[in-house]
Amino acid sequence: MLGTSLKKIQFFLRDNNGIHLTRNQYIYLTVLLIYILVAAIISSDFSRDSIRYNFMLESYGASSWGSIVTEVHHHEMFFLVVSKIVYKLGLNPFFLFLTFAAISLSIKFWLISVHSKDKALSLALFSSYFFLLHDSTQIRFGMAVAFVYLALHFLADNKRLLFSAIVIFAAVMFHNAVLVFLVMLLFTSARSTLWVFGMIAVAFILYPLDINAPVFELVKSMINYFDMGGTRLRNVYSLLLKPTQEEFLGIFKPTMVLVYISAAVIYQYRNKFSRYERLCYNALLLTIFFYVLLKDVVDLQIRFRDMFFFSLVFLIPYIHDWMSRFVSKKTSYFLLAMSFTVYLVKFIFYDEMLVL
Repeated sequence: MLGTSLKKIQFFLRDNNGIHLTRNQYIYLTVLLIYILVAAIISSDFSRDSIRYNFMLESYGASSWGSIVTEVHHHEMFFLVVSKIVYKLGLNPFFLFLTFAAISLSIKFWLISVHSKDKALSLALFSSYFFLLHDSTQIRFGMAVAFVYLALHFLADNKRLLFSAIVIFAAVMFHNAVLVFLVMLLFTSARSTLWVFGMIAVAFILYPLDINAPVFELVKSMINYFDMGGTRLRNVYSLLLKPTQEEFLGIFKPTMVLVYISAAVIYQYRNKFSRYERLCYNALLLTIFFYVLLKDVVDLQIRFRDMFFFSLVFLIPYIHDWMSRFVSKKTSYFLLAMSFTVYLVKFIFYDEMLVL
């Protein structure tokens, strides 16, 4: 199976003569390089989190290598290591953000090239939301998302152990929240899709209830019983402690309405799914499940939603196919492009994702 993956990479990098990159591949790689540079510039100086990340770089970069033993309880290993390397070599902080952008975007562009039936549409959707949110702002989480969807590539080949290893690696090195992505091991078949629908129904039934209190007590008990007050489990505890009354994300927020509609439309194409697309569709359904279930824990609700929602990047061509039943293919492209553009403008200016 690994040989098959390598052949796919070779096919992407070669033309019909097996020697040179094709013109379209040159363009694709050029676009990738532009995205990497733009993401690094935004995340270093113009994102919501840039000030915080630059402060963290100064703080953790200046400390000794031996301090990683304690610092790893507060932040993931990769950020700490890169911060210290950049700081101690006297490099510009820009190189920290460039490192994250280069790795994360290279993986995502490769996955799109291999698994999307329409790379242009997938990149358009990616650019309208995930590029700014993850690769230009939440750089640690964006990197983790790249690796878990890379892991999904191997799960599609039934490499469960390798999938699990990559997800755990991503959680330890980049962002611990993605550990929940291991749940995909339970939802690899068409039959499991029906199970997710059942889970969603249960989540909606439980929606009026407050689940924050029992989860809070459970995590607190685990921390006290296993004496894990200094571990990263404490971070989950701190998220549960945050008040959610100030911000309540209802089930009919525009982004979630998009998820509901997309899930209903794409379901019609379930018999055409590749194995990777099957996994992505189940992940799209899990977006709904976690979003509804975790309404009382906003930080986890948002992280889990955006992680599983990334699957739509690979499924968006089916939305275009569906729209093409009613209007021409060109008109469908135009309508989708316009909607992506409007959302991007809203994301930048109304949601103030860029600090200009």
